[in-house]
Amino acid sequence: MKTLNAPGDLNISRVLRLIWQAKGISRIEIAQRLGIDKSTVTKIVSSLEEIGIIRAFAQGSAGPLGGRKPIQLEIVEDFGISVGIEITTDGFVAVLLDLHGAILHTHAESMGVTSVFDAFDAALAVLAPELERRNAPVLGIGVGLPAVVNTERGSIIQSIPLMIDAETAFCSTLSKKYGVPVYVENDARCGGLGEIVLRHGTNLENALFLLSEIRKITGSSGSRKNLSVGFGLILNGSPYYGRDFSAGEFRSILWHPGNSGQFGSSDLTGDLVGSDRSVTGSVFSELAAHTALLANLMNLDYVFLGGLTPELTEELAALIRSEIKVKWPYTIAQRCEVIPTSMGTQAVAYGAAGQCLLRFFSLPNIYQPSGSGPSIKETLEGIKA
Repeated sequence: MKTLNAPGDLNISRVLRLIWQAKGISRIEIAQRLGIDKSTVTKIVSSLEEIGIIRAFAQGSAGPLGGRKPIQLEIVEDFGISVGIEITTDGFVAVLLDLHGAILHTHAESMGVTSVFDAFDAALAVLAPELERRNAPVLGIGVGLPAVVNTERGSIIQSIPLMIDAETAFCSTLSKKYGVPVYVENDARCGGLGEIVLRHGTNLENALFLLSEIRKITGSSGSRKNLSVGFGLILNGSPYYGRDFSAGEFRSILWHPGNSGQFGSSDLTGDLVGSDRSVTGSVFSELAAHTALLANLMNLDYVFLGGLTPELTEELAALIRSEIKVKWPYTIAQRCEVIPTSMGTQAVAYGAAGQCLLRFFSLPNIYQPSGSGPSIKETLEGIKA
């Protein structure tokens, strides 16, 4: 077995990630951008082509002096499948992605969720026929849910909506049961990850994903509905977790003890959000003020909105834009864009699947050697086998 972070493996990972990020790149461009010898790039590309994860798909344009046209490279989209599942108090949404990040299949189902493990099993049972039909290796299963999540340990630390009070070993249990890697992430951060995946890990520096869902407060059958909110922060192109993985957990500064919701509005009006215009406007104004504070304070590029109907999304977006403008003290315009998420109601599930792609196309950390293990080439060969 090779050392996982050996220089050769690092270069393979670098080449593979760059081809994923820059579809249509040539061997010469890879060598130039990564500072790797051309002969080394040729050997790596040949190995990846032999495994079947990349292919030449077209010829580029010859240079100004003529000569051979460079061959362009791309990831083979059906080399593997990534699975994403959003679990809420009301049910689950599941998606299948190819390696380009395109959605292959979706499914949403309503159910009373009192166990995250039961919901996961239900989602996999529904997806099983489609996975069998496509007959492609599953690279991983990502799960997004309303919880404080330790992504390093793959555990759920605590979740008020899902009634989890003690840290729960989620990923290890399910990885062992299903024989594939399982990853878990906070739902709002999944929304942010989805926007990163759509851009293949580039051109998204500082942003906020605001997830607002009208759903049951907890998974119990008698629970009332309310607006549930979480923030997913992206700083310098990466999700921000905070020291204890709780960054983005929200409770309004107007909240008071005894209120089961997240806002200053009383429990008697909470379940009217989305149906009563006056209540919706009041809660949305409260949320917009908090969001604008973060957008201005952190000088964000984007605020993405997910979880609501298009009509409610635009109503909330308009309030946030107004708050950003009113609360910004300088004459220099604040250029934060407030826009709906690119993936609509599938945003969390898409981001959950996307975290598998980001992990797959990530670079090993050469400063934290992980001991012995298969090389990236051996891993790829194992997946295809």
